[in-house]
Amino acid sequence: MNRSSLRRELVIPITALVIGVSVAIGWVSMKAGTDAVYSLTKRILVDMVNRINTATEKHLDGALTALESIAPSANQLPKEYEFSPNLLTLEEKFWAASGLFMDVNNYVYFGGKDGRFIGVYRISPSDVQLFWREPTDQIRYVYKVGGVGDRSQLIRTDAFDPRKRPWYQIAMHSETPVWSSIYNNFSFHYPTITLAKAVFERNHTFAGVVATDVTLKELSSFLRKLEISKNSVAYIVDEEGYIVATSGNEIPERIVNGMPERMRAVDMKTTLISSTFSRLRKLNIKAAETRAFELPIGTVDLAISPLGNKQGLHWQTIVAVPRADFMSSINQGFLQSVVIAVACIIFALTIGLTIVERVIRDIRKLTAAAKKFGNGEPMPKLEIRRSDEIGILAQTLNEMENKLRFDKLTQVANRESLFVQINYLQKTAKEQPESNLGFTLLFVDLDRFKNVNDNYGHDAGDKVLVITAARLRSAIRDTDEVARYGGDEFVLLLKDTKNSIDIHNMVEKISTLVEEPIALEHAVVTIGASIGWASFPEDGDDYVRLIKIADSRMYNRKRDRKTVSLFHAG
Repeated sequence: MNRSSLRRELVIPITALVIGVSVAIGWVSMKAGTDAVYSLTKRILVDMVNRINTATEKHLDGALTALESIAPSANQLPKEYEFSPNLLTLEEKFWAASGLFMDVNNYVYFGGKDGRFIGVYRISPSDVQLFWREPTDQIRYVYKVGGVGDRSQLIRTDAFDPRKRPWYQIAMHSETPVWSSIYNNFSFHYPTITLAKAVFERNHTFAGVVATDVTLKELSSFLRKLEISKNSVAYIVDEEGYIVATSGNEIPERIVNGMPERMRAVDMKTTLISSTFSRLRKLNIKAAETRAFELPIGTVDLAISPLGNKQGLHWQTIVAVPRADFMSSINQGFLQSVVIAVACIIFALTIGLTIVERVIRDIRKLTAAAKKFGNGEPMPKLEIRRSDEIGILAQTLNEMENKLRFDKLTQVANRESLFVQINYLQKTAKEQPESNLGFTLLFVDLDRFKNVNDNYGHDAGDKVLVITAARLRSAIRDTDEVARYGGDEFVLLLKDTKNSIDIHNMVEKISTLVEEPIALEHAVVTIGASIGWASFPEDGDDYVRLIKIADSRMYNRKRDRKTVSLFHAG
């Protein structure tokens, strides 16, 4: 091969490699930036729904506070509270209660069981309306008033009976405050929800219902003031899927037969509302969480959180943001990275060969080791001395092999590792029948081991097991394997065994080694070894059967040894 062809052989692959690495680095950078943006987006979205929930629950708590100021719950007072339905007395209380949170629940009212009604509606600090109906009246009077007791300016009258209103009907049968469904207030013409509470006179006699309205237009105004991203949307839905409030410009109501009707989220024309909620409504959301959906407009990130559970409502807050809103700066940075990468390719070519070759060499070692590990073969020693991720991976692989394949006490193979190696040898033998591959299992059971445990303790027994395992390891070839099968039992896997003579010689060799004295801290002990064997494929082609045969021969040998011992003793 001439010089020019050699140059081509080197430069072309290396150039392609460097370009590929540059592209890979660019892709990784893009992905890292994307992941960072996504992580930040999730954090922002969760923070946003929490802000919305805090503000909304503050409004809802304001309604509870307003009612408590008029008719305190029994657990808030040292004795049971007796409600007075006197309209003049209530007028003064309602003036104070309606001014507590004028931005959302500025209308407080009471309907009595006899049809009486009083309500104070604070439109503004200077514009207050009083709603009044005596028990004997057939109509309700609406006054524009400047203070308690003012009746100077009658605005209108209407045929209004509080006992027929939905808020009255649901509250009169409940011992606790209850919320109505969201409706369009017929007097003020914007979405409203009512909190109503039954009140009682002496001896727990039902007196009527006090209530306050929470206007939802302020929630939408609050949502519109949030700064999330250019195309994002935040919205709140009730448990029936109707829009409570939204940051979008689309009005969540439509006119049906001349009457305003609230809209469900799935019927909204705003894609980020209708499409996202149609995916979410089948989910059971119990805590704030984030989701990502693929929509025709692209990937959309969402945060969803339950809202109002402690106030007795079951709403959901949802913030949806097109991922493209946050990705524009990342895309620009990616283009800059491409330009820089192209400029660096020439420099990278001069040093890339050495680095790449070293990395590939170590990766090949790891791959070969992992393949052997997966096949049940002993892993070669990994001579990889690096402090980077590859070095850590090599160290981890060695540690993993040690933990998964070796017995913690004796540091020989464990039972699971033995079975993997046997399966591998059987599979290889079936795939290569012409090679006549075979192996033998020696089942070793230690005699008199229980006496060591009983007389000298388990620490001594552990030492005997460690020493015995080392002796067994020294008795076999490097290609063979010793495994601790359990307790004081070991199994030796002998590969490429030739004949029964070799097996019997190995059995005698092992018996001699195992029976050598073992020095403990305060004593010298001897143990014996009963050994059975089974060969593949002569005794079977299934490792379970081979183990049983070897185990059976081991017990026969143990029995024969005991018989001989008894005979000599006699």
